[in-house]
Amino acid sequence: MRNRTNDAINIAIMENEINAHDWVLNRLASELYWWIDFFNIAFFKNQPVPIPVISFKKTRVNNLGHYVIGRNAFGIRENININRIHLNRPLADILATLLHEMTHSWQAVCGKPSKSWFHNREFVLKLNGFGIICDNKGRHTDIGDPFIFLLQKHGIRFSDNSGTKEMISPSSVPKPKGDSKLKKWQCACGQKARVGKKEFHATCDLCSYKFKYIP
Repeated sequence: MRNRTNDAINIAIMENEINAHDWVLNRLASELYWWIDFFNIAFFKNQPVPIPVISFKKTRVNNLGHYVIGRNAFGIRENININRIHLNRPLADILATLLHEMTHSWQAVCGKPSKSWFHNREFVLKLNGFGIICDNKGRHTDIGDPFIFLLQKHGIRFSDNSGTKEMISPSSVPKPKGDSKLKKWQCACGQKARVGKKEFHATCDLCSYKFKYIP
């Protein structure tokens, strides 16, 4: 059952994001909220997902976005976070992430979510039906119709140049370098260690060779 109080709060936050014209992410947020309405009509139809709050918090590098289960740090339900680190991706890729997280929302309300971090069969089949193929770890392996067809109809361009393939591979995710000051050391058998000290005197228990500094 939809909670009208949650909807009212989320609508107020959505309107604030859309009207915050001095905010650097205002245009992107407005765009994504439009696509949420569109995806609800095109894909979820008679089981639309609740109105989410979109956030752009920085999370770990290998995460593109996530659906917050339950309430977030502000006590708000239905929060989809798009990792701020990866906002330089093509819009089509960001929209694929958005639809992925909306599918988590749909499953939380209408389906049976996995009890672990794995993406269960129900989730995979639902997302596959939209044209986004993913594995049980949630990684997108291919993207096709109807997702591509609908986005192209609305002026979204894809990096694939042939235009004839039924499936195209999603753009590769850039991996920003961390700012760690730890130095990398390695032994003869390939075991690695990271230490903050300039000097590191240690011997590998497996190969009995000393660790050497790797610039």
